[in-house]
Formats: sequence, C-alpha cells, structure tokens
Amino acid sequence: MDEQKYSKWTVEGDKKTRWICGCFQTADDYFKFCDAHNETLKKAIQAQVDELDMTLIIEETKVQ
Repeated sequence: MDEQKYSKWTVEGDKKTRWICGCFQTADDYFKFCDAHNETLKKAIQAQVDELDMTLIIEETKVQ
C-alpha cells in the first residue's frame, strides 16, 4: 500500500511528519479526523470559518 506522506513547512525547511492517531489527509487534500480529535477539530474549524467570515447569508424569497 502506497502511503500519502504528510509534511509541514518550517523555518528549517520541509519536515516530514506522521500522524500519531487515526487522523489522515486524503490524496485530494481533505482531512479525516479520528474519534479522539473529531469534535475538537470540528469546533476549531467552525470558529475559524466564523472569524474569517467565509460564509454568505442567503435570503430565501417567496414566490407568490
């Protein structure tokens, strides 16, 4: 099985890392979080979306 490597950019350069739990990154750049981290990371992501104002409010208009 060919593993997707995860890496992060640091001051020292590109560091290869590995997950220490069940979380993983898919080949198309989506993340899947393990049961231990899912709820915490979901809250963190929602907070960032709210803070960055990355959503639009869509008003539904009624057709008469």
